[in-house]
Amino acid sequence: MPFVIKNLEKAHLAPLRICETQDVIALCKIAFDYLSNGPVPQETFYQALSAKYNQQIQSHEVQQIVEALISILIEATKSNTDINGVKEPLMKLEGFKEDVTDILAQFVTSKKRFIEGSIKTANIRAYRLVNMEWRLEVRLASRALMKQSQVFVTMKLYLHTEPKNENRDLLEDLPDRAVEIHDDERRNRKDLLVQTDLNSLKYMIQSLEEALMESRSRRIRNIVAAIH
Repeated sequence: MPFVIKNLEKAHLAPLRICETQDVIALCKIAFDYLSNGPVPQETFYQALSAKYNQQIQSHEVQQIVEALISILIEATKSNTDINGVKEPLMKLEGFKEDVTDILAQFVTSKKRFIEGSIKTANIRAYRLVNMEWRLEVRLASRALMKQSQVFVTMKLYLHTEPKNENRDLLEDLPDRAVEIHDDERRNRKDLLVQTDLNSLKYMIQSLEEALMESRSRRIRNIVAAIH
């Protein structure tokens, strides 16, 4: 399958026509850092780059450039394209300087192995939560603490790599069978015991909600669509 740059990606990459080479390199580094470490706020850099070019490039357009770089990197990896196959559509971008084209081609081809490894990792089934038990524990008094009460939440999480409906026995209260776990099930199953205070639990819930909202964003949907 030949590597093709989509019209939306071309539109998002268009501001690179006026960018200096060091700024193009910086944008490539930010795109790779996003893939390596997840979304890290870069609004300060986006605004600084926009100001450098006298607002000819808006800060949200700088972010779109980063997203387009990620997209073409994934597409090139899926296409298994060599550097010549990457260069050909890049050279057809109107108004792009040769050195910018060379930087983009080098970025795409040099990071392909990382994307290949990430795609393989994404195909590994992650643990799913199939059941959870919890209890509220309150310490009413302690000689070691000035505060006379502490509240804890203790949770036991039952995780499995198989879908929930294929492991209904994990949800049943059958203590006599608890020790009768087959080797293949033991490899796919993990039980975790977690204890936390209410403030930490609130922070965990907030972080999970933020991650859920981020997963629904257009940026993440585009990346997931490109991978799959």
